[in-house]
Amino acid sequence: MKPSFFLILLCSGVLWTCQNSNNRNSIVHDADSLTGDLHGESEQKLCFIRLDGDQQQDSAHVQLVIRGETVSGTYNYLPYEKDARRGTVLGTVDRDTLDLVWTYKQEGSQDTMRVIFLLEGEKLIRKSLTVDTLTGRQTTLHSGDFSEIYERTDCLQ
Repeated sequence: MKPSFFLILLCSGVLWTCQNSNNRNSIVHDADSLTGDLHGESEQKLCFIRLDGDQQQDSAHVQLVIRGETVSGTYNYLPYEKDARRGTVLGTVDRDTLDLVWTYKQEGSQDTMRVIFLLEGEKLIRKSLTVDTLTGRQTTLHSGDFSEIYERTDCLQ
């Protein structure tokens, strides 16, 4: 065989490798952009945890997906040896304040509660709750302080 044939073969291999590498980079970039640009709005996934109780045995987990001004996700409160509240949140974000409706199940019943969070650095802070004496239900105090701190954690999914 002629040396020019081997040269063409070698150049074709190098060109194919470069092209394949560019396609791989493009695929990775496209996959990243799926979470970064949905209909012109970026998507951000954030997860938080709070441990409480005498021996840090009570926990609460919050997973949020923020897309534009819309927030959705899950919020699970799991007190040790007590009835858990597991559910979803849906609402809006205005700068660093999240105004959400928490739809949860507890003891086989479904209920809702408004919860307001503040995103502050790596922390999520919930506005304090009070018990409405007429209904016996917990509600968010509009005049309350942001006092219940959740620490940022890795999202498992």
